Order: sequence, then C-alpha cells, then structure tokens
Amino acid sequence: MTDFIPGQRWLSESETELGLGIIKELDYRLVTVEYPAAEEERTYAKGNAPLSRVTFDAGDTIRTANDLELVVAEVNELNGLKVYMAHPVDDPEDIQPVPEINLGHTLKLNAALDRLLSNQLSSNRWFELRMAALEAHSQQQQSPIQGLRGPRIDLIGHQLYIADQVANRFAPRVLLADEVGLGKTIEAGLILHQQLLTGRASRVLVVVPSPLVHQWFVEMVRRFNLHFSIFDRERLNALQPEDNIKDMLADIIAEEKGEAPAQKDNPFLSEQLVLCSTDFLSECDIDQLAAADWDLMVVDEAHHLEWAPDAPSGDYQRVEAIARQARGLLLLTATPEQLGLESHYARLRLLDPDRYPSLAAFREEQAQYQHIATLAGQLHDQPNWDDALKAETAALLPEMTIEESQREAILKELLDRSGPGRVMFRNSRHNIAGFPARHVHGVPLALPADYDYGDDEGLDSHLHPETLYHDDRWCSLDPRVSWLEQFFKQHRHEKVLVICASRHTATDLHAHCNYKLGMNVAMFHEDMDLIERDRAAAFFADEVDGAQALICSEIGSEGRNFQFAHHLVLLDLPLNPDLLEQRIGRLDRIGQTEDIQIHVPHFQQHAQGVLFAWYHQGMNAFEHTNPAGHDIYLRTREALEDALAHPQDADKLATLVEQTRAITGELHTLLETGRDRLLELSSFNAARAEQLREQLDDADWHSPLPFMQRLFDRYGVDQEEHSDTAVIPKPGPHMRDAFPGLPEEGITMTDDRVTALARDDMQFLTWEHPMVTGGLEMVLGENRGKAAVSLLKNPKIKAGTLLIEAIYTIEAVAPKHLQVDRFLPTTVIRHLLDANGKDISRAISHDGLCQQCHKMDKALSRKIVASQKPLLETLLKNDEAQASQAAEAVIDDARQAMRAEQDHELARLKALQAKNPAVRDEEIAALQAQTDALEKVLAEARCQLNAVRVIVAGGE
Repeated sequence: MTDFIPGQRWLSESETELGLGIIKELDYRLVTVEYPAAEEERTYAKGNAPLSRVTFDAGDTIRTANDLELVVAEVNELNGLKVYMAHPVDDPEDIQPVPEINLGHTLKLNAALDRLLSNQLSSNRWFELRMAALEAHSQQQQSPIQGLRGPRIDLIGHQLYIADQVANRFAPRVLLADEVGLGKTIEAGLILHQQLLTGRASRVLVVVPSPLVHQWFVEMVRRFNLHFSIFDRERLNALQPEDNIKDMLADIIAEEKGEAPAQKDNPFLSEQLVLCSTDFLSECDIDQLAAADWDLMVVDEAHHLEWAPDAPSGDYQRVEAIARQARGLLLLTATPEQLGLESHYARLRLLDPDRYPSLAAFREEQAQYQHIATLAGQLHDQPNWDDALKAETAALLPEMTIEESQREAILKELLDRSGPGRVMFRNSRHNIAGFPARHVHGVPLALPADYDYGDDEGLDSHLHPETLYHDDRWCSLDPRVSWLEQFFKQHRHEKVLVICASRHTATDLHAHCNYKLGMNVAMFHEDMDLIERDRAAAFFADEVDGAQALICSEIGSEGRNFQFAHHLVLLDLPLNPDLLEQRIGRLDRIGQTEDIQIHVPHFQQHAQGVLFAWYHQGMNAFEHTNPAGHDIYLRTREALEDALAHPQDADKLATLVEQTRAITGELHTLLETGRDRLLELSSFNAARAEQLREQLDDADWHSPLPFMQRLFDRYGVDQEEHSDTAVIPKPGPHMRDAFPGLPEEGITMTDDRVTALARDDMQFLTWEHPMVTGGLEMVLGENRGKAAVSLLKNPKIKAGTLLIEAIYTIEAVAPKHLQVDRFLPTTVIRHLLDANGKDISRAISHDGLCQQCHKMDKALSRKIVASQKPLLETLLKNDEAQASQAAEAVIDDARQAMRAEQDHELARLKALQAKNPAVRDEEIAALQAQTDALEKVLAEARCQLNAVRVIVAGGE
C-alpha cells in the first residue's frame, strides 16, 4: 500500500485536468486529495488510487503558488515532505526554501511523450478515438447554445428566449409569470439545465406544492436528465436518526464543561439537487435547510405564498428565510399582478427586498410605470406616430431623436430604463402564436337509479359516484361508460385521451374496456412506476400498433405531452379551474396540428351538470384559457357549493352562472386593460428567439450517434437496431468497464427530436446527454490512445519513411463556474512531422491519414520506438516548443476577447443600473470578481502534448 502523507503533491492519472493535488486526509483505507486549481476534492481507496507522486530534481524549473518560476538547486526531505532549495533563473545566489505544499497548482505534463518512450502503446483505433473525442469536446465547448441542446423539448421561441436571457446571469433572481399553458416549468428546467451544465450552479433546491412534487420529478428526469432527490419526513428521519445514548452523553458532558454541543451534520448537504413540497418546509428545520448553501432556489405556484404587511403566512416566511441565503431564486406563477398588486409586490420582495422595501413605495412606482408601459404599447403598435405621441415620448427621452425609424432604439431605451424584464418575464397568448382552437361537446346523460345517493353522502361522492363501488361493477350500469364504448367505435382510427380523477376509476374502466369489451386501451396512474408509465405513454403514441386510447387518473394531466391526440374525454370535472386547464393542456400545446375536441359526459340535474354549466356557461373555461380561474372560484365558491348541494334547483344554477359570467367579464376586462405591453416586449424578442431556434435546428443535424457507436465498439457495448431513428445499446459480455449512464437492461435512444418528443420511453441522444458527456470524459480521462504506432500503406511513400502525428491541446485549469471555455475552449493543435522535424500537416489531413494507417504488430512497434528513441525525443521536444509558441498567440487572443466581453458587459450593467435599479450590486460585483479570476486562470493556461502517433511507411 502506498505511503501517503498530508501535504504531499500528487497527480490524478485519470483526471490530469484537475491540476496538482494535495493529500488532505487519510484513514486506514481511504485517501482524500484536494485539487485547488479546480476547487474540487476526490477520495480514493489507498490500495488502487490512480495517483502519481510529483517530485522535482535539481535543475528542474518549478512554479510556486505565487507564480514565481524558480530553478531547483537542491532537494531535501522533512517528515516525508519535499523541500526544494531553489533560486530565480537570473539570480543563482538567491536560494530560498520551497516546501512542496507551496508549489503552484497547475502542472505542465508530457504524459503522451513519456508513454511513447516507455513503450506504453495503445492501438491505432484508440488514438483515432481520442482525437475524435478531443475535437468533439472542443466543438461543444465553443457552442453558442451550450445548455439548450440537451433537453427533450419542442423548440418554442419564447421559452428559448427566456432561458437564454436568464441562464446566462450570475445567480439569477427572476419571476417567471407566463400565462397558463406557455411552459413555465420548461423555462425553469432550461435555466436549471444550462446553469448546472455550465457550472454557474451546482446545488439546487426546488419547492413546489405537494400535488406537484411527482410532476416536477418526472419532468426534470424525462425532459432534462436532471435527477432530483425528493425530501420528505421519511427521508429526513433516515438521514437524521434520533440521537443515540452516546451522543446524548457527549452533549451532557459538553454542557457541564460550558462547551457548545457538537454540530450535527446538515442532512440537506447529502444531495446536490433537492426537491420538496411547501408542506415539508413546515416539518423540517428551516434554518438548517436555509444554511445548505443553495446556488439556486426554485419556487413553483409562488402566488400561493400569502402575504400581508403585518401578517405574512408561515409558508411565505419559510420560503423567505431560504431565499435570503440562496444566491439565485426563480419564482413561478401564472397569476398576473393585475389581480392583486399586494400579492405581486410580495413575490418581488422575495426576489430583492432591498429593491422593494415597502408596499407604499411600490404602489407609487407602479403608478408611474403604468404610463410608460402604455406609451411603449402605442409606440410598438402604431405604424405612424402623431405629434402628441412624439411629444410624450420626447418628454421621457429628451436626448433621443423621436422618429419611427428609431423605433427599435427608442423601445430598447424604454425597456432599459423602466422595464421589469430584469426581474420578471410574462408572455401571454396575445403575443405568442401557434395555439389550436378548442371545441367542447357536452354529453348530458340520465342519472342511473343506482347512483341516486342520499344527502348524507359528501360532495365528492356525488361528483364521483362510481368510487362508492369496490370493484368494476359500476362500469356495466354507468351510461358514461356506454357512451364511451360507442365513442371509441365511432373514432376507431383516432387517438383519444381519457382523464378521470381517481386511480380506481381509471383501473376499473381500463379493465372493463380491455377485457370485457375487447378494446385496445392503455392505462396510466400514480401507482405505476416511471418505467411503466413511459411504456404506457409510448404504447399510446405508437401510430401503427399502439393503443387507441389512454385512460389516465388525474396524474395524466401533469406534465405529459399528448399533442398527437385531438380528442380529450373528461369523465369527470375537477373543482379547481387550474386543474381543468392542466388537463386540457395535455393537448392544447404549441405545435398541435388540429383543433381540440373536448368531450364531457355528465349527469343532468346533478352535481356533475352544475359543474359543467359553471365552467362552460359561466366562465367559458373549455374553449378559452382562463388565467383568472382560481380567483373566479374563490369569488363564486359560496354560490357554487350551494348549487352543487341543490342540483335540481334551476334558480340556484341560473344565479351561479350569471354571477360567474359577471365576475369572469370583470376580471378579463381587468386583465386586458392592465396588459403590460412593456413587459410583453421585454419578455420576448422574435429575432433572437428565431436565431436560437435555427442554431438548435442545426445542432440537431450534427448527431453524436456516429461518435457514440465508435465508443460503444471500443468499450464492448452491444448495439441493437430499434428502428430508422433509434438504437438500443446494452452491456456486452466483453465490456471493459461500467459505461456511464448505461443500465444493465440497456436503453433505447434516438437522436431524432421528433421521435424523442413522441416516445417518452426513449432517451434523447444529444451532445449534452449524460451518457455522451460521460463517455467523452471517460475517453479523455484515460491514458489509452495517448501513444500509438501504426503502419502506413501508400505506394507513393517510400517504405521506412517515418512520420510523427503530434496532437497538442491548449487548456486552462479552472473551476467550472468561471466558464473559461467561453474564451479558451480546449483547443486542438495538430502537427505532422517528417524525419527532419518539418510540419506537413497542411498537406495531409488527419482523416486522410487515418484511411491509410493500419495496425502494427506490438513487438515490432516497440522495436521501432526503441530504435528511434533519441530522434523521437528530439523532434517532439523541439516541436513542443513550436506548439507552445503558437499557443501563446491563442491564449493572448483569448485574454483580449475575455477583457473586451467582460468590460463591455460590466459597462452595460453599470449604465443600466443608473437607469434601472433592478440591476443588483451583487451581479456587478460577481462579474468583476469573475473577470479578475479569469485573468489569472488564462495567464496560467498551458499547451501540452496530449497524444502522439508514430507512423512508419510499409509500402502497399
């Protein structure tokens, strides 16, 4: 077993990009190494740690942590640690001790050359795979849409635009307030994915209402490959077992000594991505949760956090406690500010309490802002501006020329000065096109005698009478089921989504239709695991052999995309208007190709009939979206409950419908007149959105599948063809190691976005998929492919001719959150040397050379290297000096580009802050700190030989 001593410097053989490590902790079987350059730690088993001891000899040049370059004159050892006596290059008399712990954290390595000269050779194919991985890694780092390519989403402009605007900020604190159905969850997921992938965030907390926990978990996994850990009381108890007697005695002894009790581990630090409900916040230690160092907190349905100046709710206070300590905050709500200024202020106050210190000040600011918002709408909508409009605009912007030709610049200035787009984004169907029409078909039915329950049964039993049966006998007597049977027969070749509230209703109905009526239907409910649900959804989506209908419990309205279907059957109706909109939203989506037909079978003169009339006649909720639905429900609740309790009273129903119409009209008028045109303009930029769409469309054409198939072949992963657009990789009998993200049973994946959207059971293979990024890291983290010898077969080249293909990389070791790859991505430099050291790479491409290079016998390869060792070492060391010189120019360009971009953004934010206080001081300070850190990191960037191939011509 290797002798490790804290303070020694070691290098990870598998992750050299981490830089020079320091032995931090030891126990009898583990060693922990800190890598300061990358701000990361690794723990290894002592017996097989992939570590190499880094020491220097007299005459070597070392770099200290203070960036001093010194020449080693003498090496001493003290308690197992090296102490280098070294001097500046130009002053041999100035000898100074340098303990190895004070060495710099980056290291220039010649691992490829060392492996070549020591005959640690890989095959020709491994070398070529390594080159392909380097080029792919470099290309992905340079992508302008990094973070947006991986998610399984439709390319919808306003969602991409918001993600692009928000995710590129440091610790964003914004309110996502798009209208119901426009995809706030997708926008939040895109922001999370991009922040996590680019390193801007690593620890995320998502807080949602209890009914939405499962929906969020599924959405994050299925669409974004983000695996959150759900925290509830049971999980917390498992992480925090009751104090045992030993701990209690230790606390008593500490108290007697006047010492503080030992600090308990924070259970919320056990996972990086945590998902919990708002109810859970009242059950846990909120201070402990808030102290868990969150980079980003997401709160869904934020309008449910009730607040008043003198009496904020407990939920609000608990979220506020975490929000104060979290660096970033995303609040999601579909409730617009026009329906409650106080509630709107409460949400903005969570984002930035310093910016919004009091409700009174906010009311005054909003009154002034509304005038500007109205003016912006007129400037945008009117093709020709009259003198009055120009004069009004000139009063606000006296320094600008107010002409129609300057429309874009004037609107941008108004947005910068007054727009809330820095902290709030809201799109509505007014400014987003592409939604289908909705048509409702009410189906009134007679109530069967078996369902004529007495008044002693509760409202839920009247709305869902079948739930009083303990088996599927109700299906034979319920006229809704008879109607559904005829409906399936009439629409035999069309897909139908059926949603009902209860899991028991769904399972009974499925059994009756499937086994008793012989119909081809699938089932989907909350007691099925994720794989079973995906299979059911895929069976429904299959156009050839799939199910005609999918019968869902309420969970079917959560998060799934069934827009390939056009018929929706609601076997019952929920009391919550938002839930009804969620149900319809499974089909009512951008990209739906046909009008949506909504079918609602219900019993006449019954609570079901009252509910249908309330929704349809009162608020027109089936055929149009209803952003005010929750408020309508609250204001009509008393009349609704009265009518539901007396369904045969026509007067009560008429009163309910009339009251609901009046309130709906009032709230919709309020919404329309209160439309914030300035906010709409700042929330969506069609030109930028289209540019993002085009870039993502282009990225979809550059599939990682060919590269992954080469990777699968090299690592022993079997592949089966699934269809024209999908493959099934599985662990093969000769698989070398565990392959990242590959389960034992295999996985079905497609590189076609359309297929991925239609088939939830398939993974969407992109360059940002965890299996792809993990595969790239695996190839580049290994030594295989760093040195190779191959035989060149070309009759035009004389046998015995020696060529050297040298692959250099320019890299900067830095923490991920700095995103140094924006300016200096891993840059590949290829040289092809002849025996005289001349670079002929421009004449012969890598791909062209690979077609002529073939396997060479290992024994012969070693003989060639041994016989040519002095020449190889001389040529490569001279060439590395040339490559390093070329790299300096690349690094210098990167530093200039970094300074230009960072300085421009800093100046922009400072100028914007002078006009709009929504720009936070923390954002400016973070940008300045990032610039300083990038300057230091780029100054330490180095060029190194990453791979080398010796090529010997052998004739034809």
